Amino acid sequence: MDSETPERVGEYLKASRESIGLTVDEVSLITKIRAQYIEAIENGDFSIFSSPHLLKGYVKLLAKTVKADEAKAVALLETDAGENFKGKHIEDIVGKKFKEEIRKSEEFKKRIIVIVVAGILVIILSYATIKVYEYIKTSPGIHIAMPFKSLSKKLVPEGGSSAKGKPVEIPETITGHKPEVNYAVVLKGNVVKRTWVAVKIDGGNTATSMLYAGDKEAWKAKKRLRIKIGNAGGIILDYNGKALGKPGGEKQVVTLTFPPKHKAGGNK
Repeated sequence: MDSETPERVGEYLKASRESIGLTVDEVSLITKIRAQYIEAIENGDFSIFSSPHLLKGYVKLLAKTVKADEAKAVALLETDAGENFKGKHIEDIVGKKFKEEIRKSEEFKKRIIVIVVAGILVIILSYATIKVYEYIKTSPGIHIAMPFKSLSKKLVPEGGSSAKGKPVEIPETITGHKPEVNYAVVLKGNVVKRTWVAVKIDGGNTATSMLYAGDKEAWKAKKRLRIKIGNAGGIILDYNGKALGKPGGEKQVVTLTFPPKHKAGGNK
């Protein structure tokens, strides 16, 4: 630098930058310091910096980049910063600011830990609740029922029939088992590609749904079942334990009835 050294750190750094032919944007690109911060330092405006420690670090990095005397730049900063930080020594301000930032950081970490632990506990409790429910549901010796649910059904007198000789339904809460239902049709579907199906069971309402690869469905009917498939090549069927394979080709729409209807003149 020339013998006439600028009195302020900003002027000193600016003169050094211009002497080596660098623009503010080029220095910003090299140092990763935003251009507005570089311009603020060169103009002697330190009001946008909340931390003197950060300001000092920027000045040292800028001095190194523009090939200025780093020690001289820091010394000039001490003088300039004293005016902007009410005469306190810059290191004293940095120390207090640094401690405050550490304290806030520790508090934030504690909050994060509490939230994470609480989330883990909720997941564990939810999982345990589901497992207990599944165990109770599948265990034959344990049954959950409303206290007065069984009173809505008549008890069966000895012999399994009512006084008038008509059979009476045995409450599930007494037998401990659900009454068996004999289904004439049990149709299972293993979906390999997306398809929609419309199913009508025992003359009831038609239920339409979209199925996706990996889905496994089972439809049961006491008498008759009709199914319409939007993509016959996307599902593999099994009827009453007998593998039927795919009922058609890709994107082919087919309608099937179970038990299958026999054509006139065919084998019965």
